[in-house]
Amino acid sequence: MNDIRRRRFSVQNAVTGSLFIAFGTILLLQHLNIVNWYDLGLSSIWQLWPFILVFIGIGKLADAPSLYHINKGFWLVFLGLWLYVSINHVFGLSFSETWPAMLIAWGVSLMWDSLTKNSRKFNSGENYGKQ
Repeated sequence: MNDIRRRRFSVQNAVTGSLFIAFGTILLLQHLNIVNWYDLGLSSIWQLWPFILVFIGIGKLADAPSLYHINKGFWLVFLGLWLYVSINHVFGLSFSETWPAMLIAWGVSLMWDSLTKNSRKFNSGENYGKQ
């Protein structure tokens, strides 16, 4: 059990650490005028902030101890992608066109919780080894 916890924390720390390193490097390069984001087609590096949620969600997906816990990672990935699309008008979409996708995702999440409820019980530490 300790090995599982140790692995879980190392994956989450690796994802979080990678995010800090990446965004810190990007901001440092921008402030030192080494990279001009306008030349790269990005009006502001802040347009990419929803990807923080995507990367944290991927870390949670990789670290999920059971099917039930996948839902948390899914939500973060979906929310990050939805915010990026809506804020930056990808494919001409904005919040007014994409908000129903949140209702659909919420419904999928509720169904996932219902279908995987037993997975949570059987994979918890207190029920380990019990039939």
